[in-house]
Amino acid sequence: MYNLQLETFIVVADLGSFNKAAEALYITPPAVTKQINLLEKDLGLKLFIRTHRGLVLTEAGKSLYKDAKYIIQYCKESVERAKKAMEEKDNVVRVGTSPMTPAAPLGEDSEKLSGYTPADRSLYEQPGKCPGNLKKSGTKY
Repeated sequence: MYNLQLETFIVVADLGSFNKAAEALYITPPAVTKQINLLEKDLGLKLFIRTHRGLVLTEAGKSLYKDAKYIIQYCKESVERAKKAMEEKDNVVRVGTSPMTPAAPLGEDSEKLSGYTPADRSLYEQPGKCPGNLKKSGTKY
């Protein structure tokens, strides 16, 4: 969903070392170094100052770090919202009645079932005839 180089960048920035980041990501140190070098090349920015004591973020790196954390968190939340929406869609129960059998008993039973159903437990009904386009339109009555 998002650029994996950003996640690698965040781990490297958090741990301050290619080797530690590689261990945390379960990949080799050269793979981490390559991802960071490609990210720097693609962005045209120097993200780290490499020293004998480890890595330090440049000003550009600090700016990207904040935004990358936000992007990754937003993407993860977006996927969770999409999964939740899919689950809610799968939990729909539709009950229909005809004009020949009144819907009043359903109203009484809906209270008994309310503890077993999700948040939206609305009862829709239309007295009289059901319109012919109900199935096509998806209108709730």
